[in-house]
Amino acid sequence: MNDFETELETVYAEAVRFARGLAGSDADGDDVLQDALVRAWRGYPALRERGRFKLWLLKIIGNTYRSWVVRRKLKCWLTLEFVRNVPAPTRGSFESRDLLQRALQGLPPEQREALVLFELTGASIAEIGEVQQVTLSAVKSRLARGRQRLRVIIETLDEGGAQRIGNPTACFALQ
Repeated sequence: MNDFETELETVYAEAVRFARGLAGSDADGDDVLQDALVRAWRGYPALRERGRFKLWLLKIIGNTYRSWVVRRKLKCWLTLEFVRNVPAPTRGSFESRDLLQRALQGLPPEQREALVLFELTGASIAEIGEVQQVTLSAVKSRLARGRQRLRVIIETLDEGGAQRIGNPTACFALQ
């Protein structure tokens, strides 16, 4: 086993959760992760700080996802389906995982990415700032606003699960 494989093994579950959480489905997340891992493998020899492998990989996954969205000309964020077979360290305080999945659809991409990083991968605020390339206060704001918006969205879900959370400014669907 080489150094890349050894380091990847320690963060693989978090990488899977992050990619699938961003992409909205297991299949799409696996595609994003595969592309990101190829990029990471190619760039690994240039990685100077081996102790920062996790952050470096998460950043590559986020960048790969953004490229993936543009490449496929997405118009609407797909339904977020969290990883079913990879245990998450934190599930949040919501009563229903399905309700949370539906509610996350209504978040702006930056808030959703920050929450997925924080809640599913256990990334710190500083780590999220590095991945998203924003200040610590911007990360805190995204997390706070994302949580607040999630509460509002959850309150707007009908009993049967029907949604009234349309967000035309954050909507990008397949053409």
